[in-house]
Amino acid sequence: MTTLLLFTASYPFDGGAEQTFLDTEIVHLRKKFERVVLVPRKRTGNLLSLSKSVDVDESYSAKLDGVHPLVAAANVLFSRLFFMDIFSRPSLLMYPQAIKRLAAFVVGAQLTRDWVQDWIAKNKVDPAECIFYTYWFDQAALGIGLVKRKHPQIRLVSRVHGYDLYEEYYYTPPYWPLRRLALSLLDRLFPDSEAGLRYLKGRYPGWASRYEIALLGVTDPGFVNPPSADGVFRIVSCSMLVSVKRVDRILEGIRCAAVGRSHQRFEWTHIGNGARRMELQKLADESFPSNSKGYLPGYTSKQALMSFYRDTPTDVFINASETEGTPVAVMEAVSCGIPVIASSVGGNIEIVGERNGVLLGENPTPQEIADAIVSILDHPTTSDIRGASRAVWAERYNADANYKAFAERLIAIREKAQ
Repeated sequence: MTTLLLFTASYPFDGGAEQTFLDTEIVHLRKKFERVVLVPRKRTGNLLSLSKSVDVDESYSAKLDGVHPLVAAANVLFSRLFFMDIFSRPSLLMYPQAIKRLAAFVVGAQLTRDWVQDWIAKNKVDPAECIFYTYWFDQAALGIGLVKRKHPQIRLVSRVHGYDLYEEYYYTPPYWPLRRLALSLLDRLFPDSEAGLRYLKGRYPGWASRYEIALLGVTDPGFVNPPSADGVFRIVSCSMLVSVKRVDRILEGIRCAAVGRSHQRFEWTHIGNGARRMELQKLADESFPSNSKGYLPGYTSKQALMSFYRDTPTDVFINASETEGTPVAVMEAVSCGIPVIASSVGGNIEIVGERNGVLLGENPTPQEIADAIVSILDHPTTSDIRGASRAVWAERYNADANYKAFAERLIAIREKAQ
């Protein structure tokens, strides 16, 4: 019986964002594997309802939660893994935060190794009939890789997205603990964009044969968003209100567009939560000219977002992030046939182009965002770019097509090893 163990951050608990992708992916994994076991690192939020053919093993998160700090410290101090990275890169000693991350990473990898070994023994599972899949390229991937030294029949694959990929954007110094060792133990690593693939090949070329693109996707919403027909130009953005998303710059770009086109009415809705929501709402209220309005209602659920797109005309979607993997918010927008303005970072450059919107520079100014808004407003055939957005989704980001292909690829990796 072929068993798939899928290690997640929190899924099938709803405390994170993985549900957006994994709800659909699990459907296809169940069709290909005789047994699917979800192994969450954290039990955050409520446990989602799952098919009876999917198991959830909470003992892994219990093991991670239950480790005593003194035991964790001892594990680090007596770990060859910890000192291996420091000896290979002594400059890390100048960065206490990097050493702290390394220590936590080592503890997590060692606990994962111990859990996997215990799980195999307890369940009397033949490692030759298992494939281990980590949704993030983190300490779980390394820990499972360490088990392969004892059980080389194990097949190990991982996806890699954003924070677990682009070291320069997320960490000072740009460093991910024990990355080369983890790469040497993987069978396949699946970046979710061509940009991610290029990054890996450029930074870690020695393992290029193990990298493959595996695109994410969103399901067909079952409708196409309508354009505005009442003279108001409606703009939407959707993200957490964190600095990397540069929502304040979107706000300023819309203000500039409204000032430059005083005869045109604009309406902006930002869907997303964060500590700055009321601050940004106040800024929009006070700085927007009289021909424009800004609304920051927050985010409640994907269902509510899709209802918004079904019922609310939307003329353009904007993403101005500093860095991205493959942004689900942009995939959702194009699935509804909405044109997109986006910064040319990460997977944005693969979703957005002249056919369906405007691709800005990596660090667009508010005026550049305003110019892009006006170019969409003045576009002579908006139906063409709306149709092109929908086509981009159908060609590249259809969840059912992408996750079916990915499940089949995992089966092929397991069967080839036998």
